[in-house]
Amino acid sequence: MHIEIAEFGKMSQSGNSLLKLIQNNDLPILDLLVREAIQNSLDAGISVEGHNSVYVDIGIKDINVSNFAKHLDGITERLIEKFGDTPQKALYIEDANTTGLTGSLDFRNSPNGNIFKLIYGISMAQETPGAGGSWGLGKTVYFRVGIGLVVYYSHILNDNGQYEHRLAVTLVENEKLKETIIPKSNGKVPSGIAWWGQRVEPSSDETIPITDQDMIREILKSLSIEPYEVGRLGTKIIIPFINENQLLIKHEINPTETKPWEYNVADYIRVAMQRWYAPRLANEKYRYGKYLDGHVNGERLEKDDFLPLFIELQLMYNTAVFGGKSNRYFVNDIQIRNYFEHNKANNAGRVAYKKFTKKELDMLAPLNVPSPFTCVNQKNPKGEQNAPLIAYVRKPGMIVNYATDGEWCKGLVTTEDHEYLVAIFVPNSDTKLLNPDDDVFDLEAYLRKSEMADHTSWTDIIIKSKPLDIVDKIRSQVRRKIKASFEHKEEIKEKQSMNKLARNVGKMLLPPTGFGRRASSRNRAGGTRPNTPTIKGNRVNSFSIVSQKYLDSGVLEVHFQLKLAKNVRLFTIELFIASEGGKISATDWESEDSVGTPFPAQVKHISIPNKDEIFGNLQAVQSGRKVSHAFRIEKIDKAVECLGILELTCLDPHVQVEILMKQEGSEVNG
Repeated sequence: MHIEIAEFGKMSQSGNSLLKLIQNNDLPILDLLVREAIQNSLDAGISVEGHNSVYVDIGIKDINVSNFAKHLDGITERLIEKFGDTPQKALYIEDANTTGLTGSLDFRNSPNGNIFKLIYGISMAQETPGAGGSWGLGKTVYFRVGIGLVVYYSHILNDNGQYEHRLAVTLVENEKLKETIIPKSNGKVPSGIAWWGQRVEPSSDETIPITDQDMIREILKSLSIEPYEVGRLGTKIIIPFINENQLLIKHEINPTETKPWEYNVADYIRVAMQRWYAPRLANEKYRYGKYLDGHVNGERLEKDDFLPLFIELQLMYNTAVFGGKSNRYFVNDIQIRNYFEHNKANNAGRVAYKKFTKKELDMLAPLNVPSPFTCVNQKNPKGEQNAPLIAYVRKPGMIVNYATDGEWCKGLVTTEDHEYLVAIFVPNSDTKLLNPDDDVFDLEAYLRKSEMADHTSWTDIIIKSKPLDIVDKIRSQVRRKIKASFEHKEEIKEKQSMNKLARNVGKMLLPPTGFGRRASSRNRAGGTRPNTPTIKGNRVNSFSIVSQKYLDSGVLEVHFQLKLAKNVRLFTIELFIASEGGKISATDWESEDSVGTPFPAQVKHISIPNKDEIFGNLQAVQSGRKVSHAFRIEKIDKAVECLGILELTCLDPHVQVEILMKQEGSEVNG
């Protein structure tokens, strides 16, 4: 491929300046890469029909240095000399179900085409409604991952309706360094920027992407990359000559916690995808378009692969988007007056939140998952207690940032060491502004405009010479709602009677079978738990747990004590899921307005020894999704006090099960 060296002139960029354009020093380079690359792919999938997801795969490949370098005129010998003696790696980003790099090959005929914006232009903002970018600077992160060399390959439908392969190469380097890769020209000021492609004209040094399929296949093969198949459209960005050790940063945040993902680039990317795209990753309920079908090294990231914190964030996000009552989380509308066309209760959005225990986040042995602060690379500013952790996100589904102090958290109480307050704010993006301008007409556009080039914060802006404080009011309302909920809950707790039956069966633990994945089998250690709950008070009817143990099969065997009055003729022993907002029944759990999945706990067998003359039919009760979650039991007209055994299983390690007894026509006992 022919080399084109950019000339340095008036009002032009240099390689050194490009590398500093988005020099974010707060986020690790791999986080910046994941955020930018995935957002570009999601934006490119907005207008593509026939798919409900956007495919994105990020991973590592081997390089055949000599076979790759021979295609880059002007730097072939330099690359072989510098990298040819040792094994080299390339990082790739592949998407599909996207438009690809469309537009005329010659940018002068299509200055707004995708191909020019990504490869040849700079500071060209994304204008598609619902897109993430608004500055056009994020792509500069690609030049900082390796040595500044980036290969762009795309498969598109061109203007003639024909499939077309396109490939071009860019190099951006600091031209002020003593040893540079781009050859210097006598009498010319070095720019630090070069492209490789085919000549626009035989006598011209200007280049456009190559379309020769044979040459493209050769170049891709040298990078261990497969070309797109017929009918599959998308873009692959390959960044050769990466240094994996330099990309991996060992964070000093909570140094006592082990962070397995900081020892392998693929593992880090796997967590970074969850960290920034939990609301959209593998989320088929995502409301604002296509969900993210994420892969790492070709392997799909399923929800079962998520760290517990990011599963919860996705569920909270869905709850905030769709509204309605939740038995799992607190959900509050955020309303701001005098800025929007209407004063609906949720005109600014909703916040969902909950206090999670270490047990719920798999932080206890044997799983030992790191704390939420470590999972999101944030320091806990409160020391021995835990600061709140608040995420905020807009329509594209990328979490803008996580706040542990400052305006989002000011005045919120800290939690004790064993629990964590986690919240997510989701704006009502379609809310129209009362006094819009041409660029900012709704809340989504306002927040998009308020973000910095690296999209890591919101700040208020000026519209029509008038400064607004929408972001400030949102943060204030979020704080007030969270604070009020927990203050009210504490008041209720103080008024409750201390003579209450203990009833938690406890969370089922899984053995660790590898980082980032749920185990495939249950903890099978037997034994009886201490601190057996006892019956207190003088209730005529009661149900209490005596002991429990795991059988070799992984089933939990629960021994219980049952006391029933003479007039009780029919009663139910039922499983519930404990949550911050109360007990969740199988019906509520499976509702589309709630979790919407099959109830995760199941009763297998119940026996009441030597009581056949008192108890009649024992009937299993199934949920709407055919999960046996209770036993309905008949009793003769006689008082009884006896022991029984219930066997149950739980398919979700992140929930806490309760067993409760309810007599026909009465309240729950347990």
